[in-house]
Amino acid sequence: MRHGWGSVILSGGQGRRMGGIDKGGLDFKGESFRGHIQKQLQALEIPCYLSRACYGGRGDREGGLEVIEDAVKGAKGQWIGPMGGIWSCLQSTGLKGLFFVSCDMPLFRKEMAVILMERWEPGADAVLWRTRDGRIQPMCGFYAATCMEALGDTIRGGNYRLMKFLDAVRCIVVDTSEVHIPDIWFANVNSPSTYRNLRELRAPVMAVSGRKNTGKTALLEMLVRELARVGIRSAVIKHDGHEFEADVPGTDSRRVKEAGAYGTVVYSGTKFSMTKEQPSMEAEDFFGFFPEADIIFLEGQKYSDVPKLEVLRKEVSNVPVCRPETVLAYIWSGENGWSENAGPAGESRRNGKCPVFTADQKDRILEIVIEHMDRYSRGDEGDEL
Repeated sequence: MRHGWGSVILSGGQGRRMGGIDKGGLDFKGESFRGHIQKQLQALEIPCYLSRACYGGRGDREGGLEVIEDAVKGAKGQWIGPMGGIWSCLQSTGLKGLFFVSCDMPLFRKEMAVILMERWEPGADAVLWRTRDGRIQPMCGFYAATCMEALGDTIRGGNYRLMKFLDAVRCIVVDTSEVHIPDIWFANVNSPSTYRNLRELRAPVMAVSGRKNTGKTALLEMLVRELARVGIRSAVIKHDGHEFEADVPGTDSRRVKEAGAYGTVVYSGTKFSMTKEQPSMEAEDFFGFFPEADIIFLEGQKYSDVPKLEVLRKEVSNVPVCRPETVLAYIWSGENGWSENAGPAGESRRNGKCPVFTADQKDRILEIVIEHMDRYSRGDEGDEL
């Protein structure tokens, strides 16, 4: 990060639709919204502040963060919202730029800040995200100190909408589809119903399927590696059709297992491996082992109902084995791919809805995965968080 930059958690809203509570204090997976965002921002190793307005009066530090009180009010003495918090923080810190994120975004990741700040260039007043629905996301963005004059003019004009202010500055826009950031990460929890939906949120599941030796593992390696670049945590579950050896002969865990233990765990400070005798296991039995995962990949499962990418390879077989209604895309891993408008074995695409890609079309394959994540988060009715 550049010297002279910082970050801010905006917590000035009154939370009317949530009954007037401080939304930053809401719990998700055993951690407050504000606590999670704070950890993500502090990982950037730049100063981190808390902007506070209507919940003021509790000291100059909170949760280890320096508090910056919102100093801007409207003509009637009312708080004016995030615009006042942004201006107050830029004025108070004197820093050259600040990354701001609203306290009611519990799915926020530090990569959302890193990518924007890397895109800043001299002369730009702001760098903001645009989600796939075409919306600019002003509550999760980088603002340079050069925007303060336009910000002050907009406030004095009595217009407190951030989008109005953005019309008066030079703004760089980064599309989530360009870098494969899930749109669900921008979800604001601002009502009891969205909070309930958040608490019910589970990691989506996707299979990478196909015949043996078609390139399933290679595709999985690419997906996991590229998703990790933007902070997406993947878990992979693989089924072995044969009874594999879970413990290497001669190891301590194997010795105690042979002595009669029905289960063993080997662990260090950062990881563990568990072996347990249990019959009739299915892939879904392991989903609970990965509560932190953003997506769970299954390798194989070609006959399952799980949405999947099917991999085919000319040298092995170009005839699909998965039920077409479960396939999100076909991936051709051989040297010569199909055209986008052709399907497996020369057939037409299924109702024009199932795309066909070659393995080198990495960005388009990644977008299929991200779209699946976002679609899953909306539920069957399409209601977002």
